[in-house]
Amino acid sequence: MKIILTGATGFVGTEVLRQALQDPEIERVVVLGRKSVGTAHPKLHEVVLKSFLDYAPAADQLNADACIWCLGVSQTAVSRDEYIEITYGYAVAALEAMLQANPGVRFCFLSGRGAEQEERASTLYGKIKGRTERELSRLSPNVFNFRPAFIKPAYPGQKRPFAPTAFLPLAWVVDKFTDDFSVDAATLARALLDVAKHGAQEKIILNRALRHWTPQGASRAS
Repeated sequence: MKIILTGATGFVGTEVLRQALQDPEIERVVVLGRKSVGTAHPKLHEVVLKSFLDYAPAADQLNADACIWCLGVSQTAVSRDEYIEITYGYAVAALEAMLQANPGVRFCFLSGRGAEQEERASTLYGKIKGRTERELSRLSPNVFNFRPAFIKPAYPGQKRPFAPTAFLPLAWVVDKFTDDFSVDAATLARALLDVAKHGAQEKIILNRALRHWTPQGASRAS
């Protein structure tokens, strides 16, 4: 199968890309980005976009089985308008373009805990992530919204900004008492890829489900 990936240089996206390139079920990975990921692999095809609102330059690459959307930005790193454009505008424009190439494309949107589709959340993050989930789901029945909580490294030493890194020791403690607090990037990536390949019954996938994810392909093969 062929998948499209965005945010491939980010904290979760790099792990999704690593696993996708090793996955025998995936024949081709098309990475849409502003710059090269710096990796050479027979399965990998990169498309450099000037704008994530204009997919005409990538039109011949958009006919894919699935897209994993890991592109995102912190609400504290950009202005309100920029955050809305990056979080909502980019994802909606991408799905609209991909649906023209393949109406059945699966779209796995990396959202987050606190997203509220009715936009009643107190944070800009919660409102706009929720708005994006709602609009993507309106466009297609094959949209899956992933809502991880705190995301831990996929492996020891994986780089992350200072604030979440400093928060990591607390996550290891709290995880002993609840499945709702965190998930590691490797487990999250496996769930994203599994749904991209096989779909899922739930359209909104919460942190607890991600931590205990059972691969759909394995259950179907058994």
